[in-house]
Amino acid sequence: MIVRQYCWILLSLCCLLARPLSAQVDTIAPVVSNVSSDDSAKVVRHSPTVAMLCSIVPGGGQIYNHKYWKLPIVYGALSASGFFLYYSAHKMVTYRNEFIYRRDGLNTQLDPNLAEFSDENILQMKNNQRRNMEIAIGVTAVLYVLNIIDAMVDAHLYYFDVSDDLSIHWKPTMMQNYSQRNYAFGMTLQLHW
Repeated sequence: MIVRQYCWILLSLCCLLARPLSAQVDTIAPVVSNVSSDDSAKVVRHSPTVAMLCSIVPGGGQIYNHKYWKLPIVYGALSASGFFLYYSAHKMVTYRNEFIYRRDGLNTQLDPNLAEFSDENILQMKNNQRRNMEIAIGVTAVLYVLNIIDAMVDAHLYYFDVSDDLSIHWKPTMMQNYSQRNYAFGMTLQLHW
């Protein structure tokens, strides 16, 4: 029952986050060629909105951005948090049922592995597993949102030029101090585009 409520909250949160977001205006000029308009194909651009919509399915945005190496990270993180969510929910239900069976006097349905624990201990273990389940739900939601954000950022930076021409050079320099008519030595940072 509680797990269903959290699933509905998570689903509602994902639907609210699926709205298109924009941070900058794209200023990429279309490619101009000498081909006539009848022969040319429509210029296809890489869209952050499409990347976000593809990310509704985890890993879809990374596939759209051709960042296949991120798929094991996305699926591994979501699988691990999903496993902890399932494990905590299963243990919480086990402890809850044990507490209810003890309270109602149903001795035939008691778990023999939990016979050494008192009623207060069972209730405390149920509350601990519930807290762990809520943390796992939060971590899963955060990882899902990070998956979407990563795909959108990669789509925004898809046309960013990362070439060998970008470099930074340090070199010594000598600057003239005009007020005292002497020279000062220092380092200069040069950024080459």
